[in-house]
Amino acid sequence: MLVITAKIPSGRIEVEEGEIVGLLGKNGSGKTTILRSILCESDNTVEIDSSNFCAKADYSKVSIVLQEPYSQILGETVKEEIKIIRRFHEVNEEIAKKIMGDYYDKNFFKLSDGFKRRFSIATILASCPKYVLLDEPFANLDQMAVKEVKEVIPKRSIIAEHRTKELRDIVDRIYIISDGEIREEGKEKLTDFDFLKKEGLRGFPIQREESKLGEEIININTEKTNIRVREGEVFCLVGRNGVGKTTTLRKLVGKVYVVFQNPDLQFFFPTVLEEVKDRGVLDLFGIRDLAERSPYTLSYGQKMRVLIAAAYASKKRVIALDEPSVGMDGEALVSFVKMIKLLREEKRGIIIATHDEDIISICDKIITLS
Repeated sequence: MLVITAKIPSGRIEVEEGEIVGLLGKNGSGKTTILRSILCESDNTVEIDSSNFCAKADYSKVSIVLQEPYSQILGETVKEEIKIIRRFHEVNEEIAKKIMGDYYDKNFFKLSDGFKRRFSIATILASCPKYVLLDEPFANLDQMAVKEVKEVIPKRSIIAEHRTKELRDIVDRIYIISDGEIREEGKEKLTDFDFLKKEGLRGFPIQREESKLGEEIININTEKTNIRVREGEVFCLVGRNGVGKTTTLRKLVGKVYVVFQNPDLQFFFPTVLEEVKDRGVLDLFGIRDLAERSPYTLSYGQKMRVLIAAAYASKKRVIALDEPSVGMDGEALVSFVKMIKLLREEKRGIIIATHDEDIISICDKIITLS
């Protein structure tokens, strides 16, 4: 059995061989902090089979897929990474090949964000640790990739994830972080919409509001498609990982306000308030309490909320968002939908590249890239 005993938030998480456990909580609640306990950098304790793991850390017993793929690669390709791992662990190379497909031997820095996430998942799972911790593994992944990853996640895992719909069919139990404490709940709570809303989690249906579309704002031809956006329109780009959604958005830089997926490369000021420049917008996005914080100290989901808030406050006529729901909890999703409604009312246009079904449900026009 793997046991993590945490101080802040306080509580205990257990996972036995033969089960998958879900870990849920709002942005900034401490999910990532708990999973990172296995790096032995905090006062939290980790026990494996009643022994103190950090007394002699053995990462053939437990390993982690971190939220940021850049933070845990050594090789330029998955093939090279597997060669490195094989020096220290037994490896099941077929797992990595299944997850990466034709991209098994492609340079990490030439991969899409979705395939970069697959890179870290593939290499960690291929090393076959006894227990696996996964931090937002389904973020950036298309539906086929989610299915493929689910098929290889071992029955001795803890998954921290905002996309609760993806947990319903694979977890045996769940833990909720709320008000600084960890508590266990039955997995049936994942289909209780009132419970999810109360806890600030995702998984409840999003209602699309009809909007009267106005005049054309932009009409741009790219290599992949024509981007034609009207006043009050939500224009969505969908498609498999690697088809060129982010590349298409890059073509729009300088023509529209674009928010990309790597938040740390898009901050320019020392505080959240200076980034957003509007206290009213901070209230809209539920981040007033972060006003004096450095954006670099926030959780990934909070960082994305700050960037989207800054986009809204910019007053630009068209805003483009690349996978905006990555790291987004239920409260952030509600705030996002409110933003979309306000943008519509202000006759501004929105372009969204996404795999997220919750976001797709609010689109007026959907273009599938291939």
